[in-house]
Amino acid sequence: MRRALRSVAVLGALGLGACLGPYPNIGEKLDATSRVSGSSYITLNSGNARVLVLAPLDGGQRAAFTRIDEFQPRAVETLQGTWSDPGVDITFSTSTIFTLPDELTRPVSSRRGATRKTLSPPMVSAATLVAVSGDTLELAGPAEVAGTYHTLASRTASIRDTDATSPACAFHVANLAVESSEARVPGFNSAGLTQYLNRVEPFQGILSGTMSIGLVGLFSPVSTITFQNYADYEGVVLNGQQISSTDTSGNGALSGVVTFHIERRGMAPLEGSVDYRAVTLSGGNESGDYLVTLDGGTETRVPTGHRIPSLEECLGL
Repeated sequence: MRRALRSVAVLGALGLGACLGPYPNIGEKLDATSRVSGSSYITLNSGNARVLVLAPLDGGQRAAFTRIDEFQPRAVETLQGTWSDPGVDITFSTSTIFTLPDELTRPVSSRRGATRKTLSPPMVSAATLVAVSGDTLELAGPAEVAGTYHTLASRTASIRDTDATSPACAFHVANLAVESSEARVPGFNSAGLTQYLNRVEPFQGILSGTMSIGLVGLFSPVSTITFQNYADYEGVVLNGQQISSTDTSGNGALSGVVTFHIERRGMAPLEGSVDYRAVTLSGGNESGDYLVTLDGGTETRVPTGHRIPSLEECLGL
């Protein structure tokens, strides 16, 4: 998988009615993300990552939450709404769902891309608080909420500067934030990206900062993604640009550099960068290597595709 933010400029359906207007639907705002500041937890299930952000109740009955589900090999779903905690029973009320489906095997001209759905009434999921201790939160209930969650900063402390796998592990953690941004850009990974032609649209991070996307050119499209202090949850901040230059079938290459800052509980943060110049695109899909530099060290090649090592290994879960 390893979709770093692949703007890919997939314009193969220019003649098939792709939206060129300012919004994907009349009257619909492009950026409808809610800011959520709170404790960020992560759990893993067979390589799939789930990040849960819970804003504090602070004496109230309800507070905001975000849940980001990343599915292998390549899909993201982000839910936003409110949560309540009258005791051991927790209720999640989801009002917005952002979805980026796995369309790896489909030509770019027939991909749906990222979409947003507003739910009225909200979708309700119930969970039971089994245990909470220090950096661990255990929830029981349906599969979409159950799990043992760990504060992200406590698990990133498992990435040691001296380990040979540290550059790859740091990249995989940083790339979770890159991937989570994709699902909230309407039309991402499809011909719907034509709506950003000759314009730049900003999208706010769930926690802080912005990511913007712009596109120039029709038959040799170049799209630029810019991160500015971008964070979707505690502990991972992105800055920099990723640029894709392709033909109308999504064949081409990536370039640009994105830097990342990763907090670690009780340790100095990890500072690094990802250079995309060794990544090629074929039909909108990546191949090649990410060139990762960690804490000013030597450049390390991290291959596209499934994570090696796994997040379970990287985070000690």
